[in-house]
Amino acid sequence: MKHTTNTRVVENIATPPSGVLWNSRFISLAAAIFLAFVNVAAFFQFYQYLGTLTIDPKWFGMLIGLFSAMSLILRPVISPFLHARNALRWILICNAGVMVCLAAYGQAGNLWSMFLVRALHGASHVGLATALMTVIISLIPRDKSGQSFGLLSIVTLLPYAVIPPMLPLLTTWLGGYGNVLVFFAVVMILVFPLVLMGVPEPRESADPADEQRLFFREILESLKDAKIIVLFSVMLFFFSSYALVFYFLAEFGRTIQVAGAGLFFTLSSLSEIGVRLVAGSLFDKGEKIRLALWSLVAIALGYGLLGYVQGSLSLFALGVFLGLGWGVAMPILNALVFDLSRPRLRAFNVNLGLQMYQGGFFLGPFVGGLILLHQGFRVLFTVCAGFTLFSVALLLYLKTKK
Repeated sequence: MKHTTNTRVVENIATPPSGVLWNSRFISLAAAIFLAFVNVAAFFQFYQYLGTLTIDPKWFGMLIGLFSAMSLILRPVISPFLHARNALRWILICNAGVMVCLAAYGQAGNLWSMFLVRALHGASHVGLATALMTVIISLIPRDKSGQSFGLLSIVTLLPYAVIPPMLPLLTTWLGGYGNVLVFFAVVMILVFPLVLMGVPEPRESADPADEQRLFFREILESLKDAKIIVLFSVMLFFFSSYALVFYFLAEFGRTIQVAGAGLFFTLSSLSEIGVRLVAGSLFDKGEKIRLALWSLVAIALGYGLLGYVQGSLSLFALGVFLGLGWGVAMPILNALVFDLSRPRLRAFNVNLGLQMYQGGFFLGPFVGGLILLHQGFRVLFTVCAGFTLFSVALLLYLKTKK
C-alpha cells in the first residue's frame, strides 16, 4: 500500500466501529466541533463591539448576517466535494483560516475591512464545520443515529450556554473585545491535535467509494427523493418557528413587563441538554417519525400558549416545556435524514439539513418583522404554532410513504 500518512489518518477516521459510538475518534472530533462553535458563540457581543468602531450603524445588521450568508451560499457548493479522503486536509486549512480571521477582527476598523474579515471568517467556518461533520458522520453506527445526533446537538449548543456569560469578564481581563477574539484564535489551535487523536493502526477503508466526491447525477437523485425533500421542508418550517421565538422573545418580555426574559433561553437550553443526556439512548428504541410527531405537537401547543402568558413564572415554565420539545425534535429530525439517506449521501444530506437551520433563521425573522408591523405577539406565536403544525402534516405524509 502506498498511502501518505494523512491519507492513512483519514482512512482510519472514515472506518466506523460496528455498533460502537463512544470511542476516541468520535470524542476527539466532537471536541473539535465544540471548539468550532465556541468561536461563533464568542460573537455574542459583536453588535456592541461594532458600536465602538467608525462604522455607520445601518450596516451592523448586514455585517452580523454576512457570516450566516456565507454558510447559505457555500455549504451546498462544497458539500459534494468533501469525503473521507480529503476532509482532514480541509479541516486543517479552514481551521487555520478561522484563526487568522479571529485575530484580524481587531485590525478591521472600517466597513470594508470588517466586511472582508467577516466574509472570510464565515467562509472558513462553514468549511471547517462541514468537513468536521462529514468525518464524524462516517463514525455514526446506523443503530445509534438518534443518540449520536442528540450528543452532537449538545456539543453545538453548549458553547452558547457557556461562552456569553464569560465574555464581560474576559473583555476586562484581556483589555478589550478585540483581544478576546485573539484569545479564541489561540484556543482554536487545539483543533489540530484533536482531529489527529485516537487514530488506530492504518487499515483499508471498508468502502473505497465513500472516499470519492459525489457525482452530479447522485446529487440530482438525492434531490428527487421525495422523503428527503419532505424532511427538509419539515426542518425549514420547524427552524423558522424556532427563530421567530429566538429573535422576538426579548421584546415580548418587555411588553409583558418581565425582567430578564433571556432566562427563558437559559432554562430551555438546560432542558434541551437534560433530555438529550437522560433520554438520548431511547431515541433509537422506538419509531423516530412517531417520536418527532409527538414532540412537534407539544412544541406547537407551547407556541400557542406563549402568546397568552402574563408573568415570569408562566413564561419561564414554557421555556422549560419548549426546551424539552426542542431537545427531542432537533436531533430526531437530523437522525431521520441520516437514516433515510443512502450511505454515500448521508454527509451531504445532513449538511443540507444544516442549510434548513440557516434558511429558517432567515425566513423566520423576515416573516416575524412583517407580522409585528401590523399585528401583535399573539398572532406571531400563532404563526409559530401554524408553521410547526404544518411540519406535523408533512411528517404524517412521510409516515404514509414509508
